[in-house]
Amino acid sequence: MMRAIVKEDCTSIGYLQKTHGLDGSFTMHFEEQFDLTLEEAKYLFLEIDGGLVPFFISEDGFRYRGNDSAIIHFDEITSQEQAREFTGCAVFVFTDEIIEPEEEASPSMLMGYEVIDQKHGLLGKVVHVDDYSGNLVITVIFRENEVLIPLSDDVLTEMDEANRQLKLICPEGLIELYLE
Repeated sequence: MMRAIVKEDCTSIGYLQKTHGLDGSFTMHFEEQFDLTLEEAKYLFLEIDGGLVPFFISEDGFRYRGNDSAIIHFDEITSQEQAREFTGCAVFVFTDEIIEPEEEASPSMLMGYEVIDQKHGLLGKVVHVDDYSGNLVITVIFRENEVLIPLSDDVLTEMDEANRQLKLICPEGLIELYLE
């Protein structure tokens, strides 16, 4: 079932930058957050004279050129001459068909988490996070000292996102250094 194309139900995701080759393909510029949407799309809408017109993406008619551009080919456009007429057209998709990118869990999201050691209790809050080639090290201010704690699977026992707490078993001797 085709649904009505109402511009208010659609979102602009980019535009056709220029023609590409002789077969009617385009170089399309798009906003990076729409890359998953484009990958899954069967058709896109081109804004023509203020209205939105659907164009079907050819099989194998989409390939990335970079983070924000792709080569795209539509079934309905078969020559460079035809393609020239559509250069510069804004490209839309139905807003409810946009695929939101998964939020990347970044180490900086640990900032401000309370750090609780199984043996010594509350140590303080995470004030800094370093990523040394995939090895996370958090910095906590404990008794006016910067304590660097490596976050390995052996150390981190629980991450409570709701209460913003990290529960740890700190390496033997690490906290004891600051208890004197």
